[in-house]
Amino acid sequence: MNHKFKSVSRLTIIFILAVVLSGSVLAYFSINNISNLKELTEKKIIEEQRELSAAFSAALQNKLDTITAGLGNEDDKPEITLDALARRANEFDFIIHPFILNRNGNFAFPNFEGIHDRVQRTGLSERFISSFREGEAAEFAEKDFRKAEKQYLYCLNNATGSSDSAKALNALGRVAVKLNNDDDVLTRYSAIALKYFHVCDENRYPYVYYALPQLLKISTTYHHEKIVPLIEFSLEKMESGLIPLNYSTEELLVLIRRWIKESALPGSDKMIHINGLIENLDQKLQFVNIYGKELTELLGKNNWDTYYKTANDFLTVSSTSGDGNDFFLIHRYTDYLAGFSVNRNKLLDTLLKADILKDFNFEYIIEFPIGYSANSSGDNLVFSSQLNPCFPDQMIWIRLKDKDLINDIVRRRAWIYGIASLMLLVAMVLGVALILRDIAREKHLARLRSDFISNVTHELKTPLTSIRMYAESLMLGRVKSATTRNDYLAVVVNESERLKRMINNILEFSKMEKSKQEYHPVEIRLSDVLLKAISDLKYWLDQKGFELAAEIDRDITVEVDPEKLHQVYTNLLSNAIKYSGDSREIKIRLYRNANETVTEIEDAGIGIARENQERIFEEFYRVERQDSGEITGTGLGLTVAREIVEAHNGKIVVESEIGKGSKFTVRIPE
Repeated sequence: MNHKFKSVSRLTIIFILAVVLSGSVLAYFSINNISNLKELTEKKIIEEQRELSAAFSAALQNKLDTITAGLGNEDDKPEITLDALARRANEFDFIIHPFILNRNGNFAFPNFEGIHDRVQRTGLSERFISSFREGEAAEFAEKDFRKAEKQYLYCLNNATGSSDSAKALNALGRVAVKLNNDDDVLTRYSAIALKYFHVCDENRYPYVYYALPQLLKISTTYHHEKIVPLIEFSLEKMESGLIPLNYSTEELLVLIRRWIKESALPGSDKMIHINGLIENLDQKLQFVNIYGKELTELLGKNNWDTYYKTANDFLTVSSTSGDGNDFFLIHRYTDYLAGFSVNRNKLLDTLLKADILKDFNFEYIIEFPIGYSANSSGDNLVFSSQLNPCFPDQMIWIRLKDKDLINDIVRRRAWIYGIASLMLLVAMVLGVALILRDIAREKHLARLRSDFISNVTHELKTPLTSIRMYAESLMLGRVKSATTRNDYLAVVVNESERLKRMINNILEFSKMEKSKQEYHPVEIRLSDVLLKAISDLKYWLDQKGFELAAEIDRDITVEVDPEKLHQVYTNLLSNAIKYSGDSREIKIRLYRNANETVTEIEDAGIGIARENQERIFEEFYRVERQDSGEITGTGLGLTVAREIVEAHNGKIVVESEIGKGSKFTVRIPE
């Protein structure tokens, strides 16, 4: 024995010396290259930074080409261009807003009417003008609103077009307000909102802008239900551009918001839609307010050739409005300008989130400053250049994420062989530790087996004691009542069934260890197997007052070993009964899902901690918890259940939470 030990020790020493010597020789030749490592690494980093800068420039160019791809057809009408711009804007979150600008400087989209210098002449008849003036005199000078109403009605009845009809209706609505006649107010202004929403007065101001504020002043709840559709309809027409936006739109939206809040209208789908329309209109107004003047001024420029052009003939024009981080993608059509306003920061963030960095060896920090700035840090590994010709003032800065990276590489290389030698020593120590762990594991298994024998003895003793006690009572004739005698016999039968289940688990586990399990699959309705398991445990379910909620598809047929699956179900149901705690509810579901059959057995009991949920399927393992009380078991039920399910190419999983119960799911493929 001593001789053998000495031989092994000598071989170990020789092995260690051989490893150390060979490692030392390897280290000697490698250390000669460490002096050149820093220079080589710096050169590689600079090359990568150049490649990365070129990759970002190409990615930016590709993104701009992607945004404008398929746009720019000179023959397209503004409405066709608008549809294409709107679809493209929905694809990218860095696009602020699409726009179309006429050659005269007006927005075709968003449809926005500014203040006009000239008053528009309307084709009103002399009779209409005369009667209307008489109505205005009665309304404003004489304060005779009934007379004014009569004149305006005459104008309405003799109207020959939409302009004079809308003008008369607006005057009638105004008089109805002064007469406090809410019904007439609603009637007159509703007609304007629904029928003449597109008609403007001589100042090119839409009559609907007169109508909506007056409708919002009607305070009776009765009229609110009729006003809401009018608001929704008008906002939809503004959103679609049929009613132009103007400098009064923002004030009108404020009035509508206040009216909705003060009216305490319920949060229906219609109100959600209205609020969404208001939000969209706000965005359009903000766009016009921020960029309108700048875009209009661009129309007068003649130096379009100075701007960078994308592959699809869109010009990139930096914006000076807002926070200065936006730019325009503009295409010059024959009769109009069209394009997008784009948030430059969001666009660059999109590039940073792409997979550009994944193919590089080092980690870098990328920055996009505006304008040239000197490297004040003194770090010669900071690379800077113009990002792309489309943004002349946009720079890209690339620097190492870890400033000490090169020194760390050199330091690691200098120590690598020493560490390798240490790792060899650690590996040997680890080998000893693994052997000791295996010994400890064997001891642990021995203890588990001892506990198993103790648990099995206790588990077998309990039903045997019950069987013996009730059988002796019956044999000695102590039970006179036939009902009681039947109850005693039921106890004997159920305890024997319980004993049989325990023995089956032990026998099945023994076969598992010896790899001698035999399966005899047949085509069978799985519901029959599950219902038999429920029936076998019915005594215990009734005895302990459980309520069973079952949802079982009786038409599911699978090819399984019915005896084995019966054992799985009885083990899971038995566990549900044991560990339900104070709860008395068990749910069972059997259904087909895709290409598998699913059985779920769920209790609302004490639950299983997350860290124990995988270990409960180990042999002999039982969770030790104070709230489990005097619950005993062999620790083999779930082990056997998983082995059987996996033998059927299935899977058994558990979902559980402490205090809320457990759900075991058995999935068997078809």
